[in-house]
This record gives sequence, C-alpha cells and structure tokens, in this order.
Amino acid sequence: MKIRIWCAAQPTGAELSADQVVTQVVPLLQQCQGSAEIAVCPLDAAIKVIPQPGVLDYSLTQWAPLTPDLWQQSLSLSSLVGQWGIRTGTGGLYQLPLAQTAKGTLFGEIIGCIEGAWQLPIHASDRQRQTLYALGRRLLDQLQAPVGCYFLQFDWQGEVIFERLWPFPTVAALASIGVQTPDWLTAHYQCLRRMPLRDVRIPACDTVRRLE
Repeated sequence: MKIRIWCAAQPTGAELSADQVVTQVVPLLQQCQGSAEIAVCPLDAAIKVIPQPGVLDYSLTQWAPLTPDLWQQSLSLSSLVGQWGIRTGTGGLYQLPLAQTAKGTLFGEIIGCIEGAWQLPIHASDRQRQTLYALGRRLLDQLQAPVGCYFLQFDWQGEVIFERLWPFPTVAALASIGVQTPDWLTAHYQCLRRMPLRDVRIPACDTVRRLE
C-alpha cells in the first residue's frame, strides 16, 4: 500500500507545513500501516487528485481536497452561516474537531490557541457544546461531507462566531498527539480507510481554560 500525503508547499492559515508533516504526521501513519510506502507531496497550486488502486490519498491542504469542489464549497459556508442568523468573523481562537465516519459524526474536545500555541482540551458548558454540535452537523450536512476529519474554527463572545470549516485536520490537530487516543491525524487516517472510529479519549486532566 502507498500513502500520498498532500500538503502545502507554502502553508497558509492553519495548514500544516511540509516539515511538520515529515516530522510529526509520517511517524503516526507508519504506526498505522508499517508496511506502507509514504510519500509527502507538497503543492503550490491546486490539482485534481486522481484516485489510484492501492493508493490512499491523505490530504492536508486546500490544493488537494478529497473531492474537486469540497474546498470551494467550504469557503462559501461563511455567507450561508450568516443567512442562518449566526455571526461570522475572523481571528477565531478555537477549533472543534469533527470526524465524519461511515456511522455518523463524532465530536472531539475543543482545541484553543493559547499564547500562540494550540492546546487541548478547552472546557465548554453543555449549552456551548450543543450550540457548536448543532452548527457542525448542519455544516457537514450542507457539504454532504465525505468521510474524514473536519475542523470548525470559531470564536466565542457570548455566542458562537463562525470563521470557517477546514475539510482536513489543521495544525491544531498536533495538540492531540500524545494527549488523545487516537490523535486527530490518526483518526483522519482511520476515517479515510473506513476503519471503525467509535470514540476519542482524553485522560482526566486540568483544562487549559474555559470557552469564553
């Protein structure tokens, strides 16, 4: 089996860099599929990924979405969310991971950017969680999202302020390595392989801060 990891040659926003892919993502996938040939493929322009037998395409960039129009659809969500009566904006310091599996949607703990570093988990009340979960489900339904892990970037000022939905694990996913089982980069692999993903677990620990 061969795994092609598509990443950005010049990452923007929350995309992982090629160096981060080589040093942190490749070892995780080697643990998942020890016999696999893993190729890291940096891109600086959009391409259409053509599926090949025996090859798993593992995308971490806007340039190689899982489907040709998935990235463009995700970019259009901001205006749609505004029509739903939900505030939109930029500079969101939080991301909610969502795994779209063959069995449904699995929600993770919120990851927050604290003093420039992504940290997990961030505490949220039941009301805050349910608001975010409802938005996440609605966004995935709108995209008719294929299997994989998605990261909902947002801010919170007494209510959710939507920024964007990333259709792949972002740099924030690195915060889950060694903290969550499975981490989000491994979970993305499991989703793409259509392997069972029934739960993600974080040992009891002090949260970084409350969602506020």
